[in-house]
Amino acid sequence: MTAPRVPLQLIAPSRRLEAALRLAAGPSAGSVSATLSYLCQQLSALCASPVASVYVLEDRDDLVLRGNHGFPEAVLGEVRLKVGQGITGTALETMRPMTVDDAGVVEQFEYFPQLAEERYPAFLALPLLAGPRPRGVLVLQREKGPFSEADVLLATAASRAITAVLEAQHPQGANLLLHGAGNGRGRVLGAARVLSRALPRRQRTGDLSSEDPHSDLMNAFTAEREEIRALAERARSVLHDRVRELEEAATVAEDRRLQERAVEHLSAGLPPSLALERIAAEFARTLASHGPAARRAVDVEAFLGGVAHRHAGLEPVRVRRGELIVAVHVSGLSALRAWASGAVGALCAGVAEDATGAPVLTALGVPSAFGVRQLFDSVGNGTRLALDSDSGEIYVNPTAAQAASWRR
Repeated sequence: MTAPRVPLQLIAPSRRLEAALRLAAGPSAGSVSATLSYLCQQLSALCASPVASVYVLEDRDDLVLRGNHGFPEAVLGEVRLKVGQGITGTALETMRPMTVDDAGVVEQFEYFPQLAEERYPAFLALPLLAGPRPRGVLVLQREKGPFSEADVLLATAASRAITAVLEAQHPQGANLLLHGAGNGRGRVLGAARVLSRALPRRQRTGDLSSEDPHSDLMNAFTAEREEIRALAERARSVLHDRVRELEEAATVAEDRRLQERAVEHLSAGLPPSLALERIAAEFARTLASHGPAARRAVDVEAFLGGVAHRHAGLEPVRVRRGELIVAVHVSGLSALRAWASGAVGALCAGVAEDATGAPVLTALGVPSAFGVRQLFDSVGNGTRLALDSDSGEIYVNPTAAQAASWRR
């Protein structure tokens, strides 16, 4: 007796099914960031998460945002964490999935103003493993949690496509030539120092803590303000002409509204670190629609970042003499600090018109290039760089011959 014949059933198409099929097929050829961002787009649809991000482990303990769906493309390569830092870094450190319904109230959370992550507070962070070796972290975010066990299992299974890309990526150390708009301040050789915009949330401990958080925060404001005054005065002493952007950046430290707003948030019960995050976000939203004035938000963010580091008792990342700073947008305050610390150059992914630090660097004679495409695809902390700010050419990991020609 023959078996009965039954019609085949086609699975009805859906957004999640199509994403799963594209994920299984894999991406087409492209840069590592483009490939990872494509996979993030499919994971976002598959896992019903508006935001999907891939942080890649580099230089042993740096987690660098290399792929994303849901945030602006400009943040790729700029957002960086250390292993053990934040929810993402903790997931890699423990090599276990981490999930929270509201990341904003978790002590480990690291706030990056350029991401505005408060819109998607529900977090799922999955370590990306190649055998026993950690390669990075996959982060999914939603407007609200929780992430279920089924969500975790699905994301874990799908993450293998990302790990495969990381295993096959091109080796570091390749010699590359990038192009940007130079500021005509000559040639320079040095190592890269990527500027982080994270506002620390670590609480004061030990001898640094007191029973008066209001006083602690006001002291941090005062100390940061006095340092900026000293740096600005030092810069003025070597400049022949007044630089408007330098003066505008310096006035940010004198803006008492920032301190007054911090007091209001403290009175409302917010801890100091959250108060500073809230102020940075408020100013960014307020100034976003004001054209050129919107650039001031980057200086506000830089000032509040310095206050946050002082309040937490943490030493901010200092640029060392002989390094080139690397960023998406260089604020006037960051440019001032870098120059004072002995930075020999600067590279920006954003155009000069969007960086308040561009005129400051140029006036102070620091070779710089702006609008450098794919900057963060190939440059990380310690990467060797040769910059010609007259032509706008940047050699990444220059050969001995190229380095010698730069020294002539």
